[in-house]
Amino acid sequence: MAFYADKDYTQDQEVLNAMQEVMQGHLTLHWYDANTERIKGKPADYRRGLTYRDLDVGSYGYTDLPEDLRRHQSMVARGSEKWGKLPDMGYLVNRKSEVWSDNVADLYEEDKSRRWAPAVDVPWTGADAPSPEVEAACAQLYTFLQECALVSLDFPSRWVSLVNQEFLEVKSFMCAQMLDWARLLEAFRKRALMGGQGLKRASATAEQGLKEWLWAETYPQGSLSINLSLAGFLLAVFRQVAAFAPRKADRALMGFAMQDAGRQVAYGLGALRYLLSHRPAQKVAIEEYLDQTEHVMVALFGSPELLEPMIVICGGGLESAQIGAGRIATAKFIRLVVREYMERLEAAGLSGRRTRSRIPAVVDRIATS
Repeated sequence: MAFYADKDYTQDQEVLNAMQEVMQGHLTLHWYDANTERIKGKPADYRRGLTYRDLDVGSYGYTDLPEDLRRHQSMVARGSEKWGKLPDMGYLVNRKSEVWSDNVADLYEEDKSRRWAPAVDVPWTGADAPSPEVEAACAQLYTFLQECALVSLDFPSRWVSLVNQEFLEVKSFMCAQMLDWARLLEAFRKRALMGGQGLKRASATAEQGLKEWLWAETYPQGSLSINLSLAGFLLAVFRQVAAFAPRKADRALMGFAMQDAGRQVAYGLGALRYLLSHRPAQKVAIEEYLDQTEHVMVALFGSPELLEPMIVICGGGLESAQIGAGRIATAKFIRLVVREYMERLEAAGLSGRRTRSRIPAVVDRIATS
């Protein structure tokens, strides 16, 4: 629903008269002595530059933000003087424990410093073309990865306007995440189309599961699913492809993808840890959410559109011995995904999840070499 200001400013004579007075040189300077804190921000390390951490000072900082910000509903920049009739933006995420991670400001700064450009930073030319069978598997894999990238991009874009403006470091990082996944989407698409195979088939199984994660009811639930579970899964995929990749372009691309996904995992783990440490009663709700949605992990690594091309790529072809070698490598990959996932939950504060989860038993049954 559209919002309309309480007046039409082209018809507001008071505003028009004030503008005319200022343009004639009659300045009010009512802003000059704003009731705000005076500081001089300077970098702790001039080689690194001025960072958000350097500005974590007084009313401008984030360390002392209160838990509940429901009374701060305007788009005012944190630390500036609130003056006049400010609009209510209707933010829905107003508790620090719902979005905060102690590493989020540093992750944002790192993200900016490690940006790359797919068009020029990936070596798209070369004489290292794989066999048609392996190239077809790569085309299918990168088709699948585009689906994951789109969901990873959509999640922060869904929530960023609903997060209270006081959490500006989180909102900055969410915008950086969107840039990261837009860049990865571009790179995955270019890689899929560079080998002459074209895009392959979408994965209905994966998309059904990804939609369930994307449309989580709360930001903490969605962050757990997208920032921790999905990004952790993709991080393992990127490592696996980098280890068995047929082209130099694949290895370079996966290196960039790992650093981008790694930041997302670091935030997702930190956000879950912050939530559980500051609101331990939320552990019950998080456990129940995982009980209901954790099955999506199986939808991802069990999708034929991912599983089969991974076997072909890891084995190097479609010969019987190659498929056998690919199966062994892919089974190890699946077990690693689950192990790392459980370790991250444990590190965040969900002790005993492995015993409660259905995923390890499913993996033990199907991921046989």
